Amino acid sequence: MKRWLVGLSAMTGSLALLAGAGASVAAKTSNAGAIKGTITVLSNRTDMQANGMLAKYSKEFEKLHPGTTVKWETFVDNTTVQTQMNGGKYPDVMLILPTVTQSELPDFFTPLNSLTSLMNKIYFKNFQEYQGKVYGVPTFSDVNGVVYNKAAFKKAGITSAPTTLSQFYADCALLKKAGIIPIALNYSAQWPLGNWSSSLPDVIAGNANYMNTLTSQKDPFSANTPMGKALTIVDTIVKNGWAEPHFENTNWANSKVEEAKGKVGMMYLGEWAIPQIVVDGTPSSNVGFFPFPGTNSHTKPTAFLNPDWELAVNKHSTNIPTAKAFVQWMVLGSGYPNYAGGLPPVKGIKSTVPQIEQFESEAAIRQAVPNSAALTKLISTSEVDLTGGGAVQYVLNAPNFKAALQKLNQEWSNAQSLGG
Repeated sequence: MKRWLVGLSAMTGSLALLAGAGASVAAKTSNAGAIKGTITVLSNRTDMQANGMLAKYSKEFEKLHPGTTVKWETFVDNTTVQTQMNGGKYPDVMLILPTVTQSELPDFFTPLNSLTSLMNKIYFKNFQEYQGKVYGVPTFSDVNGVVYNKAAFKKAGITSAPTTLSQFYADCALLKKAGIIPIALNYSAQWPLGNWSSSLPDVIAGNANYMNTLTSQKDPFSANTPMGKALTIVDTIVKNGWAEPHFENTNWANSKVEEAKGKVGMMYLGEWAIPQIVVDGTPSSNVGFFPFPGTNSHTKPTAFLNPDWELAVNKHSTNIPTAKAFVQWMVLGSGYPNYAGGLPPVKGIKSTVPQIEQFESEAAIRQAVPNSAALTKLISTSEVDLTGGGAVQYVLNAPNFKAALQKLNQEWSNAQSLGG
């Protein structure tokens, strides 16, 4: 999950009105005549490679621009992409890793400001901006919450989505009693665990900038802090047997099928997961989406909007005009944001995810804030993986939860003493 700095007022005040330019928009660049040759595009959507959607996008772009060829690379683990970048050989169209700070953007990518049609329509363009140059644009924006199977809730006797943490725990107990796995963590995939350490702390704090305050905090992983409380919640889930049996050996692809069948009740993910669960065997009307109730406050739970992966163009590409044209087309012309179940990040396109209406009514939706360069550097120096799920894996693996928090505090403090 990513974080961004644009206010909700810029988005007509509603998730459902997040907008874009229209699916028929063709990519046009200031150097359109040079749109030719072969480019390689990086994607995290291994499912779309398997179902043929990525190949479909290639054909559509190649038809729009004769003489071009679009190839795809997909990944599951960010470290493989980082290795490519460190070696100086990486795809023409990239996804910006969360480890790349804004000042490092010019080291890897070329500015996209010449894509005036895109720049005039897209939100969040300042999120990957450095010294007035835009290096990345979001594929879509999203909001994290709990995706749940309504039939499973009904079987467990749950009549409405929980609005407090105590109610959430009580619902987990009811689901378990009904023979349903209350919530799948997807431990083995690791990346889904990142929500518990990079998204939920903001929710608990009710502060979009909370994560950035960790750079100056002493002992931010203590049990009484928003970070510590978030880790305590996921630890409580495991200790009560509310996660998958043998959760250390889970399978992301299988989890979606299990939730579609009602064998799993919930997952803490973005709204983008909803169409994937529907595809795996349940009607859209059977899937609900509510904000995670991280506290026992009786006000509406807070939720924060974020951009998903940002597209960028490799500064070393031999076909930069083609790569830029593809970026623009992918966001404005391909229909990908809605296909992926995301919230379109451009003016004029409404979300097609029906569950967003439910979420709007149950959440206090606020803007998110990007991770500062200082936080990104401190995460790297400390090797406390807050964004990729590694820190959550660590505490769940530890024989003593309290000692694990103390260890994280020590590693964080050591990194702070080194200047991040």
